[in-house]
Amino acid sequence: MNDLKKLGEFGFIGNIQKQLKARSPHVLTGIGDDCAVLSPSGKKQLIVTTDALIEGVHFDLAWTSPSALGEKAIAVNVSDISAMGGEPTAALISLGIPAKLPLKFLQQFYKGIDSACKQYNIELCGGDTVASKKDLFINIVLLGQTNASRTFYRTGAQTGDLIYVTGTLGDSALGLKLLKSRRKKWNAKESDLKFLIKKHLQPTARLKESRVLALSALKITAMIDVSDGLVQDLHHICQSSKVGAVLNLQSLPRSKAFQRVSSFNKLNANELAFHGGEDYELVFTLPPQDAKKMEKLFQKSQISLIGEILPTPDSIFIKEADGKLKPVKKLQGYQHF
Repeated sequence: MNDLKKLGEFGFIGNIQKQLKARSPHVLTGIGDDCAVLSPSGKKQLIVTTDALIEGVHFDLAWTSPSALGEKAIAVNVSDISAMGGEPTAALISLGIPAKLPLKFLQQFYKGIDSACKQYNIELCGGDTVASKKDLFINIVLLGQTNASRTFYRTGAQTGDLIYVTGTLGDSALGLKLLKSRRKKWNAKESDLKFLIKKHLQPTARLKESRVLALSALKITAMIDVSDGLVQDLHHICQSSKVGAVLNLQSLPRSKAFQRVSSFNKLNANELAFHGGEDYELVFTLPPQDAKKMEKLFQKSQISLIGEILPTPDSIFIKEADGKLKPVKKLQGYQHF
């Protein structure tokens, strides 16, 4: 922190400004003025999201690198933009920096920020830095845009709609479990452990899949990202749309690494897949008549049909291997309070 103290707030901002290379054509004026100036394009809607990460609550510096933390700070916000069918354009960051944090850490953190911004075509165009008495605090505000007619909401799911999810479920929750018990001897291949841990520390927002859906003619009736667990986030769709849902237990997509580690170590794989958070996959609904078109669009991507929307409001059931429906009593995933 001595180096940071020598630089001062504005010296630090200037130092970081030189380091950041990612640019967005929508940013007219970025870091260096009282406000960022952005230019919307065409008949677009502006969408805005924000997400806070607090040391000791959302991340542990004992097991995450500063660059990975920077990447994740951007990715989790891009996931929210993706859930709306949007395209991210510009970001703002507020940091609460504790005295224990060296300048080198912050430079690597911004390296991760810049890497993620390049990946998702975003420009970091401003923010604020303050001192924190104890822990590192990160808050990102991310701006994006959608076509007015192709903005996806949690509302709109209809009885009979099919429920799809991108990617695989439970990897991040299992990766976090591994990190929290690093001294334990796991019955697993090292490559599987590394895969699962990386899924937690460096998630990928499903922006590509979201853009395919947004630019298609498919009737997407509702969409959300899986940040707090499949069941809890699907429950948000059900509440907003005043419907229920049934999930097919046999259809939940799971990575091979997840299956091996959970099986070899006798873990509750269903609990991790249903309620584990931070997968940042997309869950969306659409009418059955669009199913074949959708599957054709995603021939080279992993998209899984996992259930169906029911007319019973505010309820989720699990269809087990024998065909029986079992009500889900635990509709909540991660809770802050």
